[in-house]
Formats: sequence, structure tokens, C-alpha cells
Amino acid sequence: MDICLSNIPSITLGLWIQRKYGLVQYDFLGRRGKNSWREWEVWHCHRKFGVISYTFILLYIFFLNGFFLNNNLLIPPLHPFPVLRLLLWFGFGSIAFREGYEDSRTWGTREREHLVVQGRYRWLATAILLTESILCYKYREGTGHIKAGAWRETPWWNWGPWVASLIFIVVNWTRLRFMEGHSTKYPAKKVKSKRA
Repeated sequence: MDICLSNIPSITLGLWIQRKYGLVQYDFLGRRGKNSWREWEVWHCHRKFGVISYTFILLYIFFLNGFFLNNNLLIPPLHPFPVLRLLLWFGFGSIAFREGYEDSRTWGTREREHLVVQGRYRWLATAILLTESILCYKYREGTGHIKAGAWRETPWWNWGPWVASLIFIVVNWTRLRFMEGHSTKYPAKKVKSKRA
């Protein structure tokens, strides 16, 4: 129900509005002009890979916090808090998303030299998610249907893919970060040769 009646129609409507009004389409993966997924920039640039991984991790925390906050703070299902939280996140979360995109888009270009990349909304989003997570942890016991220590009973096929994904992210980012030439912020300027 969620996928068919909410997600797919919303994504389709959003893409239609984006094309109709000529809005910027974010390309975090660097797919434009590439023939194969192996050529995508995300697999060759530590900055692009880092930004997309960071965004995914924050989004997962955001969705989990949405459920845990309602449960742990004993918020009733019809309370306006979840909707107000989503509207608040829509406001400054979209600015943080844009900051991350501009940061990854201009990395390693001459444009970066003259463009000040802000990060304050990304830091704000991270701080709020961390605060929400601390609240969820603090009020976890004796609320709702979550038992303290239930994580010990979680089977490996639930936590295994998450651990494997985190290990992949850390190893791949480290590999990309320390490859030769990937720590250069601006490309070298082309020097015109002088003819005598």
C-alpha cells in the first residue's frame, strides 16, 4: 500500500513537476553522459561517494527516529507532532540536501575556487538527528512494544547486511580518498605556452 499508493505516485508527480518547470535534477551518482554504471562518478570520487553515503545514513536515521520518537515518547497516532516534524524537515532538510549536492558537484572543478560551499544546514540536520537519537535511547525502556535488550535476540540476517554495508562504505571511501589525485581540491591551471 505504501509503495503503490504513496511512494510511486509521489515520485512520478515530483518528476513531472520537475520537468515541467525546469527545476534542477540532482545527479549525486554522476550518471549523466555515462554508458555504464561502472563509469558513474560516485565510484571514482571520494567526495561524491561520501556525500551520497552520508545522506543515506542520515535518511535511515531520520525514518527510524520518526517511529521511535512516537513510540518512546508515547505520542498518540493522531497527534500533529509527526506531521509538524516532517514539515520542519522538509524546510531545512531540502536546504541541507542542496548544500551536499553543490559540495559534491563542484568538487575538483575550477568553479569550486570561487564558490563558497556552505555546510551549516548539514551540520544542523546532523545535530537534530543526533539529539532525536539520544531522546529515543533515553526513553527506550518501558514504552510501547520495544523491550530493553531485544537487540540481543535479533537474528544475524537482520543486522548482518547493515554491518556489511557500513564496512563497505568505510572501506570504499577510504580507498577512494587516498587514491592518487583524489585529494586535489582544484585542478591545476592550464599554462599557455609562449611562442618566441
